[in-house]
Amino acid sequence: MFLLYYIRWIGTATELKEYVGRITEVTTKIDGVNYKGIFSPTSEWNFVLLFEGESYNKVLEVYKTYMIKYGPHPKVPVAKVEVLHEMDELGFSL
Repeated sequence: MFLLYYIRWIGTATELKEYVGRITEVTTKIDGVNYKGIFSPTSEWNFVLLFEGESYNKVLEVYKTYMIKYGPHPKVPVAKVEVLHEMDELGFSL
């Protein structure tokens, strides 16, 4: 499965680089999750972070670990999570 984490960013480029570094550091310590990078979507969101995970719980572990270690980031006033399931995860084969 893939998880898209859309954020509205109100900080500087340097602060964003630090934020992404923290996310990367947390993700590398959790087996079953692969951080794919940060992208600029064609929507109202500033950025979207892409994760590939074995399960939703594995990706959620990244979020929980980040929050325990760093707390909510003041430069992310609002965010949205979107989960993309592969068809076989839902019982369909194409």
